Amino acid sequence: MPFIALITDWSHNDYYLGALKGYIYSIIPEVKIIEITNTISNYSISQAAFVLKSCFSNFAEETVFIIGIKTVVNSKNKYLCFKYQNKYILTSDNGFFSIFTDAQPQAVYCFDNVHSTFPEKDVFAKYACKILNNENFDDFAKKVDDYKIVLNLHSTVSNASITGHIIYIDNYGNAITNITKEQFVKYRRNRKFKIFPGSTEFPIEKISETYLEDDDNIYIALFNSLGLLEIAVINSSVTQLFNIELKSNIRIEFYDTTSS
Repeated sequence: MPFIALITDWSHNDYYLGALKGYIYSIIPEVKIIEITNTISNYSISQAAFVLKSCFSNFAEETVFIIGIKTVVNSKNKYLCFKYQNKYILTSDNGFFSIFTDAQPQAVYCFDNVHSTFPEKDVFAKYACKILNNENFDDFAKKVDDYKIVLNLHSTVSNASITGHIIYIDNYGNAITNITKEQFVKYRRNRKFKIFPGSTEFPIEKISETYLEDDDNIYIALFNSLGLLEIAVINSSVTQLFNIELKSNIRIEFYDTTSS
């Protein structure tokens, strides 16, 4: 069964989703359309990239992903298809792929620029159906080598600390960082530590295993299923307690056992 997966910032109040799905079904009735999310913050390609990165490996090869974020193009922009791990990502040339992964795509294709106020349907859905129908790429796209690169936020490390950033805030108000469990274990070296979420007033000195493990603290740190450090507040929002937002700093300081 062919699959098309959607990530958009449309919410659920407009006609866009219905029009897009109706168009696709009219061409490939047997296709399975998966709505990963339609509630990305408006124009946030970084949020969309994180969501796709978090679930990409769970999709079968040959899946086509339509990224409906900042899709309208101009003379300096273009519509692209990235082939990556034998799957296809359709997006405008807005830097999305470089935020999604540091890896190189297998191939990049450019579609003809179409003057449309609804390119998700008029461009991406049209070509997604061609891909799933195994039409020859040379008949509707051309290979290109260049695409927009956006510098991504990376954590920085030293012997005494790791500094990362908030890269995603979920619907529960939990803040996910770009600090990995692998980094933490490597640089901690069994030392004591303090985690500072945005300020020095509320350090966290323990890594929890689950969200409800520690009844004594209303805020915790844990490594989630993605292997990323997450700061959570029980029955509340991290952003409210710590006054942090996307791209805010998160710092881990390491101490020798003889240090206070």
